[in-house]
Amino acid sequence: MLKQRIVTALILVAIVLAALFTPNPIYWRGLISLAILVGFFEWLRFCGITTLPAKAFAYAVFGVCFYLMQSEQLPFDVVVPFACVLWVVLLVFTLTDGLNVLHNMWLKLVIGVMVLSISGSLVIEFKELENGPRWILCFMVSIWAADVGAYFVGKRFGKTKLAPKVSPGKTVEGLLGGMALVLLVFLPILFWQFDLKAASLLLITVLLTTLVSVGGDLFESKLKRHAGLKDSSQILPGHGGMLDRIDSLLAGAPVFAGGLLLLGYLA
Repeated sequence: MLKQRIVTALILVAIVLAALFTPNPIYWRGLISLAILVGFFEWLRFCGITTLPAKAFAYAVFGVCFYLMQSEQLPFDVVVPFACVLWVVLLVFTLTDGLNVLHNMWLKLVIGVMVLSISGSLVIEFKELENGPRWILCFMVSIWAADVGAYFVGKRFGKTKLAPKVSPGKTVEGLLGGMALVLLVFLPILFWQFDLKAASLLLITVLLTTLVSVGGDLFESKLKRHAGLKDSSQILPGHGGMLDRIDSLLAGAPVFAGGLLLLGYLA
């Protein structure tokens, strides 16, 4: 199982890096769009939408929303703050017993349409920025570093459960270990590449991104528990489904975009 997981991860990383550093942006756009479409297919399982007419309606709504985001008819200075507020609501839902109305099938569908189309479009847009691949690496490495740090520190020192009702395996110690690794990675990089003010704001952005990304993982875990699912699907050998791999990225993308927006890097 571990060997299969490692092989799948290496293949995924190779595909992502190849699309990211290929000059033609169509490959990155195509890769992220494919991941988002697969993720939406899995999301319908969380909603309990099984009939053909309901699925057709769901795909139509998602297609329109994703198109509007891709065509940039919705300005980022409106979409990004909206998405950040949405994730605050979703984290409250995840970590408390309130807002259980969000388990409603159609509300869950609307949330999925917004989360996947907005975050997917933002990750695509990052590539179009000046030094786009570097921003994407910054975004992804911050989340991956937090995940790696949380795994090893949590495994060795984890005692205090972070959200026992949602994900019993996650601990406060693991969360702190993940954040510490992010600091170790990004402190020298950011303060070497940017002036003090920009580096400080970017560091805050990275830390908030990783913090919210953990919430994204927990949010998906809560949806899976409610739907009686262990994984969002079995499309990725050793890793489960697409949403199991991108849930943290979906939550972190609006926060990272918010930081770039405030700093003037995202127009």
